[in-house]
Amino acid sequence: MCGFAAFLAPERQFERAFLSRIDDDLFHRGPDSGGVVSEDGFALVFRRLSILDVAEIANQPMTDPSGNFTLVYNGEIYNYRQLRAELQGEGVRFRSTGDTEVLFQALMHWGVEPTIGKLEGMFAFVLIDRARQTAHAARDHFGIKPLYLRCVGSMVGLASEMRPLSRLAPVEIDERALAELMAFGWAAGSLSNLKGIERVEPGTLLRVSLRSGAIERTRFYDLTETLREKRSIDLDAAVEEADACIQDSLKAHLASDVGYTVQLSGGVDSSLLTALTVRETDRELDSFGVDLGDYEKNERQWREAVTRAYPLRHHEIPMGGNEFADTLPRAVEHMEGPVPHGGCVMLMRLCDELKSVSKVVIVGEGADEFFGGYERYALAGKTAWQERIGRLVPGGLIPDAWPFKGMKRLSGRDAAAWASVTRNTARVDRIFPGLAPVSGAREDASAKYADFVDRLFAVDQSCYLESLLVRQDKMSMAASVEARVPFVHQPVAKIVNSLPNSVRAPGGITKPLLKKVAERYLPHDLVNRRKIGLVLPYDEWCRDPSGVGRYLELLTDSDGMLGAYADRAELSSSVSRFRSGDPSEDRYMFRLINIELWMRSVRDLARQDSPTVIKRGAA
Repeated sequence: MCGFAAFLAPERQFERAFLSRIDDDLFHRGPDSGGVVSEDGFALVFRRLSILDVAEIANQPMTDPSGNFTLVYNGEIYNYRQLRAELQGEGVRFRSTGDTEVLFQALMHWGVEPTIGKLEGMFAFVLIDRARQTAHAARDHFGIKPLYLRCVGSMVGLASEMRPLSRLAPVEIDERALAELMAFGWAAGSLSNLKGIERVEPGTLLRVSLRSGAIERTRFYDLTETLREKRSIDLDAAVEEADACIQDSLKAHLASDVGYTVQLSGGVDSSLLTALTVRETDRELDSFGVDLGDYEKNERQWREAVTRAYPLRHHEIPMGGNEFADTLPRAVEHMEGPVPHGGCVMLMRLCDELKSVSKVVIVGEGADEFFGGYERYALAGKTAWQERIGRLVPGGLIPDAWPFKGMKRLSGRDAAAWASVTRNTARVDRIFPGLAPVSGAREDASAKYADFVDRLFAVDQSCYLESLLVRQDKMSMAASVEARVPFVHQPVAKIVNSLPNSVRAPGGITKPLLKKVAERYLPHDLVNRRKIGLVLPYDEWCRDPSGVGRYLELLTDSDGMLGAYADRAELSSSVSRFRSGDPSEDRYMFRLINIELWMRSVRDLARQDSPTVIKRGAA
């Protein structure tokens, strides 16, 4: 919906030129309107993407008539109509019709923590309370909307993206995050990729003193805790519950004064949401997909199965290796890190096209993490056994050959934390001997449970899911489009996470429960085909000099950033063998290019010419 930055510095004021630069940084997140509030002790910069109540009266920053409270908020509160009715019943009066004023009035009327307990939606906000000289900041339950924190002395910065915070002081790459990026493609937990900048974790409330800059933290929600209470229920009843809660969530997510479109990949998740959205829409619905041409894993035929079954105005956006390579640097820049998946580039291209139809797109992200959609859930029993054997037998004694490869890969590791890493990392470990990840957020999530499937869900929902949600936000907002994720919703999580694993993820098959729901609305062959997922021809594109291969030489340049962490001879040899077609060098070259492009963007960011932050002569 929007983007904001808040700077809190006791008894200080902020330069106009600095705030103007921040406005430029955030403009893509909200080109419809902007606003600045700057006073002794704090400054707020806001950009708006108008979706609910597009009238000027709903613009931000929003200040109450008394002048005591000011709010900046990014997101959508999907139960805002119910909250509005409840507030009106208690005597609160409204001037606008959207969700922003509902959130604002609720925070003032009920207080911050009671209000957060009532919210269903995606949000990040900062509320200034002048009377108490306090700022409250919060990030939603799942981390659908990003929020970053940086402290420089007594100054506290909070923002929807890292770039505004990088203007407070020079930035450096966080080597602990770099190690996780190399292994997993995403640095989990509070790691932002940059030293000194923290990604505020989902379900977190911050209370900041405007007098001292001191910060108090409260964790108001932990998604993994919803896995603890399991109910006894059979498959048929679970299908009914899952169908009902998905439909209810989708209806809430369709609230928009500017219409909406759907992202249709051809997979079960997006196809199901598309089918349900058509049923809820009284006009012809636009759908968008990315066409990979004659690539054997292009899923266009499955998108066509949906367009035959439902009345859609469907748009196919062509993408090959050249288009992918052209878009990749921009995707890395807006991701503020390596893209966690090549799908980020496709999503950016898709949003560039669909914004001419609507500012809102419905996407299927999150279904795999709640319904067990990855192969690791089908193979959970086997992987748990491999982990047990790997703990008993030293890794050096395990052959690196079938059928021992799984045990070799997981030896000495938490198998649930590393289940998403399907390749042997030994080759990359030799090239980058100092970049081995240490135990972190993934292992912490896994340690909460004894059951292996619960451990997989805990890791995916607390770590992997956030990478997908952040990419949805940043790739869509780069095009000034809001992506909505109906599968990632508090009522859905509460119901689905309480289901027994024997119903939701029994092994041997991926997301059987969701497929039972989907069979009610989609062709049988589409629902029950073997899951492919978005598998892109990375190696082919990386070997093509006119495609992603145009960036290969960056890895071995004398000014290469990643080379500083490498055995340069090993890196150079690896790139040469990859160019010659050696298959042993496949599967990770795209990740190295991806990381190198990001590291160079950080270097460029560190060289930026930032204006003075604090006004001269201020206390």
